[in-house]
Amino acid sequence: MALFADTVALVYQENKSWVTDELPVSGLNGWPGAIRTLIDKHQLKGAELRLVLGHGLYQSMLIDKPELPREEYPTALPFLVKELVNESPMELVADGFVAPLKERLQAFSTQKKQIEQLDKACREAGCELLSVSAEEVVWGQLTAFERSQLVLHRRGKANLQLSAFKQQVLCFQRQLRGFSVPLLASDDAQSLEKGLQLDGLALELQRSLDFLSAQLRDAPITQLLISCDDDDDSELAQALSQRLNVKVEPVTPSHPSLASNAVRVAYCAVIEPEQVGINFYSDALKPKLELLTLPNVVMSWVAITVVLAALAGWFSWQSYQQQQELAAEQQRLQQKSAELERTKAALAKHLPSQIKVDVANGLEQHLAEKRAALEAIALHDSSLQVGYAGMMQQLSAAASGDISVQHLRVKGPQLNLEGLARTPDAVPAWLQEFRQYPSLSDRRFKLMTLGRNKQNIVTFKLLAERNQPAAPAVTQGVAQ
Repeated sequence: MALFADTVALVYQENKSWVTDELPVSGLNGWPGAIRTLIDKHQLKGAELRLVLGHGLYQSMLIDKPELPREEYPTALPFLVKELVNESPMELVADGFVAPLKERLQAFSTQKKQIEQLDKACREAGCELLSVSAEEVVWGQLTAFERSQLVLHRRGKANLQLSAFKQQVLCFQRQLRGFSVPLLASDDAQSLEKGLQLDGLALELQRSLDFLSAQLRDAPITQLLISCDDDDDSELAQALSQRLNVKVEPVTPSHPSLASNAVRVAYCAVIEPEQVGINFYSDALKPKLELLTLPNVVMSWVAITVVLAALAGWFSWQSYQQQQELAAEQQRLQQKSAELERTKAALAKHLPSQIKVDVANGLEQHLAEKRAALEAIALHDSSLQVGYAGMMQQLSAAASGDISVQHLRVKGPQLNLEGLARTPDAVPAWLQEFRQYPSLSDRRFKLMTLGRNKQNIVTFKLLAERNQPAAPAVTQGVAQ
C-alpha cells in the first residue's frame, strides 16, 4: 500500500495479473479505516503488507556517515539527526543507506506514533506489517540497475519531483515548483504559454543534469524517465527530448492497471527485494509477546498444579505395583530357600568317603602314565628296532665314483645328505640308484641344493621330508 495525505493505494498480484485500487482519505486519521476497507473489500485478511509513505510524510537529509554497522542505524540515527529536525529523538524512527554521492549517509526520519498507528491498523485488519519505506526510495525499482537514470514524477496536482538513481539507489532528489498542471497544452490558445513552461522545465532539468554529471563521473546520467499524472507521458517525453541532450522515455508499467503514480509507488514496494532501501518499521517497534501477564501466570500455575497432581498419582500407582511385585518375589525366595536346604541335606547323605576319593585319584594318575607310555611307543620308529646297519650297507653299495658324501643325518625315516659331486648331473643319477635298495627307495627329499665351494667343486645338499614322526638321529661322515 502507498499512503498519501489524500489517498491510499493498494496493489497485489493475483493469477499473474496485478490488481489495483485507490481510496480517497481526508488526512492521516483516515488511514486505519481505508486500510481495513481495502483489506475487507479484496479479502486479503492474513496477508503480509508493505507500506510506502508518500512525499511530505517524512524527512530526508544527507549526514556524515557514522562508523556503525548497518543493523544499528534504526537505533542511532534518531540521535544523529536530532539537530536537523524539530522532534525529539524519542519521538522519531529513522533509517538510511550510504549515498552514491560523496560517500555520505542518506537518512530518512518520520514520527514514531505514525508508524505505531499503521502497525495497529494492520493488526486490526488481520494482516502482518513487514516494512514501511519512503516514496523517493522505491522509485528506483522502475529504473535500470546497470546504469544511472533521472526520474521526473508527479502525483495528482502536487509539485514535480526529480529523483536520480545510480544502480537503483537514490543519489539525488529535488522538488520543482511553479509548474502548472498539465504541462502540455490542451488547445492552441495555451500552446505558447505551455511551450515557455516546457522551456523553463527543460532549463531546470539541464541544471540538475549538469550537477549530476560533475558528481557521477564514473556513471553519468544517460536517460530521463517521465511519470506524471494528468499528462501524456509519451508526448511529454517527446517534447522534452527536443530540448535536452539526453534520451527521454516514459515509464512503461508492466500492467495496464498500473496507470497512476499512487499505484506505481505501491507496485514498487511489492517488487523491491528484501534488505534493500529503508524500513521505518524496525524490530524495536514490532509487538513483543508478553508472557508475564496475570492471566498467563494464573494459567501456568494451574497447569503446573495439574501436572504435579498427575505425576503424584502416577508415582503412587507405580509404588503400589512395585510393592506387590516385591511381596511376590519375597514369597518365591522363601520357597527356593526351603528347596535349597532340602537339597543340601540330601546331598550330604551321598558324599563319598575320603579313602575312596584317594584311591580313585591314584588310579587316574596310573592310567595317565600308561597312556603316556603307549603314546611314546607309538611314536617310536620301527627302523630303530633293527638299527641303521642295513641302510648304511645299502648306501655303501649305491656308492658312485662321482659322489663324495661328507655328512649324513638319519632321524627315523628322514635322511639328510651333504657332500661333493664331480658334475651337477651326477647327483640326480646317483639318486636314481636308490630304487634298487629297499632301505633307500622309501626315502623322500623335499629340497636339493647345488653349489660350488672355493675350489670350484660342485657341492650338494639333500634335505628329507619333515612331515613324518621324529626319531632319534645319528650323524656320520663318509669319504669316498
